[in-house]
Amino acid sequence: MKCRGCGAQIQHENQRKPGYVPLEVFQKRRAEGKDILCQRCFRMRHYGKLESVKITNDFVKKLSKLVRKFEVVVWVLDISDFEGSYDPLLAEILKDLNKIIVVNKIDLLPKAVTIREIKSWVEERLKGQRFRDVYLTSAAKNYGTRSLLRALSLYENVIFIGMTNVGKSSIFQKLTGVDVNVTPFPGTTLDLIKATVKNTDIFDTPGIFSNRRIIDFLEPGSQKKISQKSLSRMTFKPQKGQTIFIGGLCRLDFSFDTELPPIFQIFASESVKFHVTGTSKADNLHVKQYGRLLVPPFKPKELSMDSLNWKEEEFELNTGEELAIAGLGWLSVRRGPFKAKVKTINDVIVKKRKALVNPYRGGMRGG
Repeated sequence: MKCRGCGAQIQHENQRKPGYVPLEVFQKRRAEGKDILCQRCFRMRHYGKLESVKITNDFVKKLSKLVRKFEVVVWVLDISDFEGSYDPLLAEILKDLNKIIVVNKIDLLPKAVTIREIKSWVEERLKGQRFRDVYLTSAAKNYGTRSLLRALSLYENVIFIGMTNVGKSSIFQKLTGVDVNVTPFPGTTLDLIKATVKNTDIFDTPGIFSNRRIIDFLEPGSQKKISQKSLSRMTFKPQKGQTIFIGGLCRLDFSFDTELPPIFQIFASESVKFHVTGTSKADNLHVKQYGRLLVPPFKPKELSMDSLNWKEEEFELNTGEELAIAGLGWLSVRRGPFKAKVKTINDVIVKKRKALVNPYRGGMRGG
């Protein structure tokens, strides 16, 4: 049997694949003689909610064709996960287009980081990309949406693009209200949500995931837990022979030749647990506490250690630099130099960068 909405073969095993319907829902609707819609189509039809889409060659072709039909593209990035939300494939698709950059979740950064500094840091990271302007927003605090809406009102049609969990749809709803319609855009098979504000048609697209972020590997319930509504921040001064775990999916080993040990802070979602142990005990601890003390994942069977391909990379870090683990958090160096060996999932982006958070500042924006 196929879904009446999209034509996908109905299945009950994997909610991430097309055609998924919970078995009990399928049985009930079939007994009542009602149309069978997959979960994705049901949510679109009744709640105006688009299911996320993975970056594939087929999706890249569809998106490349789609975005060229609009006057301007609104590319939404997440300042708390910049490396994860700035996907290279998406950047390539959008590089020559007329676009506006929206950087969301700025309320999560330390209070001492000014708006000017955030914008300057983002513009430096976006060198080589052509864009009209950068708008800093917080959908949670409703900051920056009015000025963004004024900018969009200059166009007849605009389209929102972004990775999952960056707050794209939250910004879309703040700008447009809740009266939206799901529509397949002419000339494509990609479903969009459309809303009209005065004379501007604004379209929202499905959130994109790429398996280049830790969060992409987690189940939907765990993704919700790890999506940052607030950040925790902890200061570390590791001694030689110590290892720090950032949950169960990222391990950090350190080495340094200086008399004084390094000092750094780690920023991550409040649901992510940090743990310090001796390097000699780390392997055994990782196996025993994976998905228990070391979360995410939030259950050992959610994401089996044996099912993952792991990698190790070593980075030399100094004061004023940061090390970002996409979809998880970042390490901000207060005192260096030192070497950090990172063990995480093979495809996850790990990147050294210039500090967003000044190493001599404290305090948290928004508590």
